[in-house]
Amino acid sequence: MNDDRKAVPSVEEWAAYIRGDASVQERAAYMEDLLLENEQALELYMQALELVEAELPVLPRPERFTEMVMTRIGESEAKVVHMEARDDRRRWYEHRLFHYAIAACLTLIFLSAGWFDKLSPGPEHVKKHAGEASFSEELVKVTTGWIDRLKP
Repeated sequence: MNDDRKAVPSVEEWAAYIRGDASVQERAAYMEDLLLENEQALELYMQALELVEAELPVLPRPERFTEMVMTRIGESEAKVVHMEARDDRRRWYEHRLFHYAIAACLTLIFLSAGWFDKLSPGPEHVKKHAGEASFSEELVKVTTGWIDRLKP
C-alpha cells in the first residue's frame, strides 16, 4: 500500500465514489472502512453527498424500499446458524459442594491441631489490659480537649 491510498480522499473522490465511477472502485473497500473510522473523511463524504445530491436518482416508492430492507434483515436473522449446545456439566472439582467439603475438612483439622487457640491471646492478656483505657477513649479525650481549647 502506498501513501496515496492511506490519504483521506478529497471531496471530488468522494463524489466519484458516490456516483460509482470506475476510477475509485479499487479503493471502495478502503473508503468504506475510512468512513467508519475517520471523522474528517465522514465530513468530506457528507459534503460530496450534498454536491451530487441532484444527480442521484430518486426512489419511486421509499416506503416499499424500507419494507424490503426490513424483510431482508428479518431473513438474515432467521439464517443465523446456532452452534451446537456443548455439555455444560461441570467437573467434580468445580462444584460448590466440593469446595464446602474441603473448607469443612480444613476447619476440622485446624480445630483439632489447636491453631485457632493460638490466634487469640487468651484470658491472661485481657486481664493485663483491663485497667488501661482503650485507644478510642484516648482519641475522644484528645479531640474534646482540642475542641474545648477552640471555644472562646
